[in-house]
Amino acid sequence: MGGGALVVECDFGFLANPIKGDFLDVSITPLPNHSEILDALKEVSHRDGFYYPPQTALYEVDFFSKDLKDKIERSERPASVFFMPPSHHLSIQNPICTSGDKGTDTTLLIFLLAYLYGTRLMPSNWKFDGRVPIESVNNIYITTATTFDFLEQVYTWWKNLSEPLRVKFVNILYVFNRARSLEWEWDIFMHQYMVFDSLYKLHLELQPHVTAKNQKNRFRILCDAYSVFNEDLVDQIYKVRNNLVHEAVWLDSTIGFGSSDTNAYQLPFHLARLNTRIIAGISGYKNQYTRSPWWCMGTFSFDKKL
Repeated sequence: MGGGALVVECDFGFLANPIKGDFLDVSITPLPNHSEILDALKEVSHRDGFYYPPQTALYEVDFFSKDLKDKIERSERPASVFFMPPSHHLSIQNPICTSGDKGTDTTLLIFLLAYLYGTRLMPSNWKFDGRVPIESVNNIYITTATTFDFLEQVYTWWKNLSEPLRVKFVNILYVFNRARSLEWEWDIFMHQYMVFDSLYKLHLELQPHVTAKNQKNRFRILCDAYSVFNEDLVDQIYKVRNNLVHEAVWLDSTIGFGSSDTNAYQLPFHLARLNTRIIAGISGYKNQYTRSPWWCMGTFSFDKKL
């Protein structure tokens, strides 16, 4: 990178795939100890592919030396927030945004990688909450070449947005990725519906001449613009959303008590797959994947832009 340029660098993780590459003025490289840290994480992760919050406890502290003394009885609990080890190093020359924690070039690119690889990633000085996927939880197959093509084109698109829209898009990615740490189906569904509504609002900012007549019509507008419409499934999602928001009912069941309805498991992930396609489409990366059926559970190839 040339002399005199502003360079922003940070470590982030944990991404199990040791991808490496460059585009524009951005470089992403795995850390030298990537494989060792990955092996260690797998050792302490659950068999379901998630790393769960570690146990914490309160300790007495020596007033003068600040050394830890005895552990306080009955103070152990899972950590509410915790750090994860980094896996990669990110370097950006002349980023468009260098101030603040949110809506920056670094958070955009880190969250985009999490979006693509079905996990949750943070800068190394950020803390996680909830469980963290170590194994991918999406149904995307993507090559490294396509990853960097996607990052380059979406980064270019993002830099041309106004500052408020740049922040909104990064926030959307954060909530979308955070939903992967949740466990209750109704909670995942609500997070994904927040993402969907936020994508619709972003679409209005980009295409102000198109507005929906009602909540349900928002699906028609976004699907026609960026994905594929499924009227029966949209009807189900719309009705479940109304019952959950207005009556605190999750598929005819009390929240937290489960549901015998098979849609209780399927609907949150149908909506997540739709959001995955809309995110790619709204950022200008329309490919065969964005027009593939989001109601199918199989693995889809995330191909290069058409």
